[in-house]
Amino acid sequence: MTQPTIQDYLWWEEFRSSLDISGFCFTLVAGLQPAEVLERLAVKSDAPLQAEGYIEVGPAEGGSVIVEPAGYMGIMRDAVRLLSTATVLASVHNNVEQHARFIYAADGKVITGLDPMFPDEPRWGTEPDRLLPHLEDLGLVDEFDKDEESQEAGERFVEAALALAERCTGIRLTPEQVRGPLPYAASVAHLYEVRDGQPPALAY
Repeated sequence: MTQPTIQDYLWWEEFRSSLDISGFCFTLVAGLQPAEVLERLAVKSDAPLQAEGYIEVGPAEGGSVIVEPAGYMGIMRDAVRLLSTATVLASVHNNVEQHARFIYAADGKVITGLDPMFPDEPRWGTEPDRLLPHLEDLGLVDEFDKDEESQEAGERFVEAALALAERCTGIRLTPEQVRGPLPYAASVAHLYEVRDGQPPALAY
């Protein structure tokens, strides 16, 4: 794992304000090219683009980046399983109500899931404490009022989560990727279909 810090993502706050970004889902997938990402997600090239399930996919050093301006495809159970098979991914999600989630998955399974706003709350996955050294190093765990670094992480949970995602995958998200447009735009509305009266399951 590379060792990025919150300082590497200080562009986020100004960038978020300038673009009025509220809800988002960023997914970093190691070792897959964009075409492979779309194939795994069963994207149909002729599917009409629509607000729900709209994603952009682009290449990054070490893999691919998926940017979803609104939505949560990157933390869905089925999408995480498909995209992380034989590789690793990390997703950072935050909705308009400021409910956040971080997922680190490998080979089709969630290794560690957590709320980056409250990472001391129960984590989940096959190894819920796998990332604990990184959470401590980034100041995400323990009492936020203990020191300046921890307080900064508490206030900058998105920046800390993006640094954690890079540590997990080796892929760095850039302002240019978030701004877009990325080379591929596609609909994954089929992943949002309600089945048996239930919305898509989240990754646990």
